[in-house]
Amino acid sequence: MKLGLHLPQSGPRTTVDAVLRVARAAEDSGYHSLWVFDHLIGPAKVASRYPGTADGAYDFDPSFPYLEATALLGAVAGATTRIRLGTRVLVSILRPPVILAKQLATVDAFAGGRLLLGVGTGWMKEEFDAVGVGMDRRLARLDEHTELMQRAWQQGVSSFAGDFYRHVEAGFHPQPPQPGNRIPVLLGGFRDAVLRRVAAYADGWAVYSPPTPGRDTHELLPPAVLAERLDALRRFCDEAGRDFSELVIVTGGKLSSEPADLAAHARLGVTVCDLVSFAPPDALIERATRLAETVGTEITG
Repeated sequence: MKLGLHLPQSGPRTTVDAVLRVARAAEDSGYHSLWVFDHLIGPAKVASRYPGTADGAYDFDPSFPYLEATALLGAVAGATTRIRLGTRVLVSILRPPVILAKQLATVDAFAGGRLLLGVGTGWMKEEFDAVGVGMDRRLARLDEHTELMQRAWQQGVSSFAGDFYRHVEAGFHPQPPQPGNRIPVLLGGFRDAVLRRVAAYADGWAVYSPPTPGRDTHELLPPAVLAERLDALRRFCDEAGRDFSELVIVTGGKLSSEPADLAAHARLGVTVCDLVSFAPPDALIERATRLAETVGTEITG
């Protein structure tokens, strides 16, 4: 299992300098990938129930910076040369798929084919209202949104007519430089409905860690819980005629996670673990560098 590092994308200490220093330090230390979350706005009052806490509360100061994910990865692509870049996850359906397909292909062109796209349905109604997108049938909308982008990237010239989106035959060059002109798509979630879609059409699973009493949602998912979900995904792959071993499995954990706990995820076949820290940038760099030097950036089971 390879280790990735989460960029300091939000909060009072978020600066351009901090993001680029963390990105370059992670690349120099041998980390596999850099990851970002996604929010477009920070409402002064959030009435929506946040799925990442047991009580549904979402605590964020609306005056704090929160860097937009696609623009941020574009900047980091230009500041690095090797390290992969990913979203865990992008609420893609907040953005028109024609625009997002073009943006992501452009970022991947500048990155030289290093992009990994985790997508999910989102949860904050205030964001959907702000961009004029309905929250109804979000999984169906995500299916169609993803299909449009995949066709645009792979075919170069394509058309689309669906229930939610449509466009005339048109070119979407530059195509992503990755094999098959693909940007790997990872679906974020936890329920069977998501895992069935991973098996049906996605390149991998971005593991969502639901809250449990006494555990931070950014902590590693307990191995027994992850194992059960992976077994379900294997069954769905068998039903769909997919090779489970070809899927990219990305989990998340804290930068302070114990090596033994990381090894437990590695034994289950996880591909990448995105390590998150909300420490100040200098402390984040110091801790990430120390982990790379003492444990390494690839964990074996």
